[in-house]
Amino acid sequence: RRAKARLEIGVEIEGMDPDQQVARLEKLIVRLGGFPDRDLIHQITECGRLGLRTGGQALAERMCAAIMDVLDDGENGATAAERRVPLFYALDSVVKNVGDVFQPLLSVRVRAAFGRAFAACAEKDKTRLHHVLRTWNEKSIFAEHLDELNALVAPWHAALVARASAADAAAGP
Repeated sequence: RRAKARLEIGVEIEGMDPDQQVARLEKLIVRLGGFPDRDLIHQITECGRLGLRTGGQALAERMCAAIMDVLDDGENGATAAERRVPLFYALDSVVKNVGDVFQPLLSVRVRAAFGRAFAACAEKDKTRLHHVLRTWNEKSIFAEHLDELNALVAPWHAALVARASAADAAAGP
C-alpha cells in the first residue's frame, strides 16, 4: 500500500512546478487537521522527499516554510493547538526519513514552535509531543535545541510522574 501511495504521489508531483508542489503540501497539511493520520503523514513525507529531488534546496526551503508557517500561526483560529501535534508528527517523519536539507532548515524555528505547541495543547497532546521529543533525544535530532526543549518539558513531566506515583501509593499494595 505504501509503495503504491509513494508511486502515486511521485507521479503526481513529478509533473508539478514548484508552486504546485508547495500548494500540494499545504493541502496535505490542511487535510491532516487534528488527527495524526499515518497515510497523510506519509504523503507529506513523500512530498518533501520528491520536492527535494525535483526542486532541490530552494523548494525544500519553501516546503519547510509552509510547515513552520502553520506551526507558528498561533493567532489564526484555523490553526488550533490540536492541529499542531499532528503536524509535529509530520515534521518528525520528514526529518527522520528525508533528513538531508530539512533538519537544518526546520531547526531554525523548531524550538519556538515546539514551545508554543506544548504550552497550548491539551494533556494528551503534551504526552504525544513528549514522545516526539524522546525520539529526537534518541536520534540526536535538533541536537542544538535538545537541552532547551527538555528543560521546557521537564516540569510537566515531573508533575506527571508525581501524580502517577501518588495514584500508585493511594491504590496501595
